[in-house]
Amino acid sequence: MPDKSHPLSTSALAKALDKTTKQMFTELESLGWIKRVDDSWLLTSKGEFEGGTYRESTKFGRYIIWPSDTVKHRALVSVDSHLLSFDYLATQLLLSDRTIVLLFQELGWIKAGRKGWLLTALGEAAGGFQRENRSTGIPYIMWREDVLDNSILTARVTSFQQGSEGKNDYLCCDGHNVTCEAERKIDNWLYLSGLLHAYRTGLPCEGDLDADFYLPQHQLYIEYWGKETPKSMLSAKIEKKEKFIKMGVDLIELNDEEVANLDEALPRMLLKYNIEV
Repeated sequence: MPDKSHPLSTSALAKALDKTTKQMFTELESLGWIKRVDDSWLLTSKGEFEGGTYRESTKFGRYIIWPSDTVKHRALVSVDSHLLSFDYLATQLLLSDRTIVLLFQELGWIKAGRKGWLLTALGEAAGGFQRENRSTGIPYIMWREDVLDNSILTARVTSFQQGSEGKNDYLCCDGHNVTCEAERKIDNWLYLSGLLHAYRTGLPCEGDLDADFYLPQHQLYIEYWGKETPKSMLSAKIEKKEKFIKMGVDLIELNDEEVANLDEALPRMLLKYNIEV
């Protein structure tokens, strides 16, 4: 039986568990013990089963109190044990930590805060829970296990990793249809990083030459040189490189090793042109 000799308010319970009051209410809601109705917190049948009751106060009105031994409740001591972090999701979906966060942002489930990440209404519906680092106050997000079965996320991850099926084998997340897998990886990386870019845009010079990628806001070109470059394009690429040198434009050239490690390689290269991602 719950110990009701020294009941605790939700704020007192939060203090005893070394959590913020806001975090405590969020956790109790995620456990299904309380629910928000209009501007008030109400007990659910599950919360009543766990010993929650109401107390009336002339100063604070009606509020919820909990048995003192609630501080030892397994669900509260390790309330996030059943939730998943971005690191875990990245491992399960075979993506980098950076990519999984940007995919969730692209879906509209999260948005960047001044520091950390904030949950959106769509993200909450998908099974996200807002959390806050106790020492720094930086917000972060945890996810229910069933997010891994979310059909929207599954389709987006598949599109990112494999492109579309059929004739457009190298269709990118932003709709660009490129010529090889390496270019698809570059295009997806630029898109998820929020960098406006053109694909196969003509060079501002004589001759019929196209740039692999062009960032118009930064007047920067990106070219891929690797084993996936079609042989039919090699002579044009060599001619294009000579044009780049003659024009004196800003240019990043990527090889296969760098494409395999875009999260490390491209931010470093972009920083040389004062582009921070």
